[in-house]
Order: sequence, then structure tokens, then C-alpha cells
Amino acid sequence: MLLLLSTMVIAPAQAKDLRKRVGVGLDNQFGHVSSFSVKAGVPTPDPAINVQAQATFGFSVLDGAADDWWLGGRVLYGVVAEDNMNLYAAAGAGWRVAGQDKSLRLYPAVGGEFFLFGLENLGLSAEVGVGIDLGTGADIYSVGSAAGMGVHYYF
Repeated sequence: MLLLLSTMVIAPAQAKDLRKRVGVGLDNQFGHVSSFSVKAGVPTPDPAINVQAQATFGFSVLDGAADDWWLGGRVLYGVVAEDNMNLYAAAGAGWRVAGQDKSLRLYPAVGGEFFLFGLENLGLSAEVGVGIDLGTGADIYSVGSAAGMGVHYYF
């Protein structure tokens, strides 16, 4: 009886509307070091269109190793809105410093942000993309691993 009653109280799942919301968290996808991240939902006239701007900053200062830091920004465009999940395409650029190597990073990607039931303000994201580094540490590589995750809390 309690189980039947609890199914009547559960709210229906809805696609996440992130317009005019700010998410603060950690991101290990875009830069080469774990980064602090802020996502801001851009106001749009249609609730089906989700656009976010993201800024990231990360650094690594290890004893006996080269100092690394990262500063970047990107735009995320929601292409599919599912129940408690948004799939997006992203394009970004940032400045990467790894010891003596300095480069401009371009980063096109696709990914998803998932919102667990009961934790509707906590977004977990994963993505795949291509990193293009232009500069002294020039490189082109694919991105997409279990370590490349992001966590944001939306206010």
C-alpha cells in the first residue's frame, strides 16, 4: 500500500530548463587539468532552446614538476532535451600552459548532462570531442574517457 501511494506522489520527469540559471562546479573535460567551472544559462525566447556559456580555470602546482594552468571558455548548445538529461554540442577555446609549452586550445565536442531524480539541481556531465592545441605544445587528440567528467550545482 505504501509503495502504491508513493508512485502517486512522484512528479513526472521533465527536460531540464537551464535558462537564466548558474551552475558552479568542477570540470575535467575541456582543460588539461581539473578546473573550477561556472556555467550560465543564456535567456532564450523558447524553453526548448538551451544555450549556456561556460568559463573554466584550473591549475596544478606539484613539487618538482612543471607548473600547469588553464583558462578557457565555451558555448554549449542543447540539441536534445530528454527527461532529466540534456544532450549538447559545444565549442570552446582556452589558453594552456604546461611548463614551457604554451598553446591555444580549440575544442569542439558533444556531450550530455544528467540530473538524477531527487537531485534535480546537481548536473553530471560527460562528453567526447577533439582537442586542437596550437602553439609550442601543438597537438591534435581525441577526448573521451571515464576521467573526463563534470559536476555542477545549479542555483
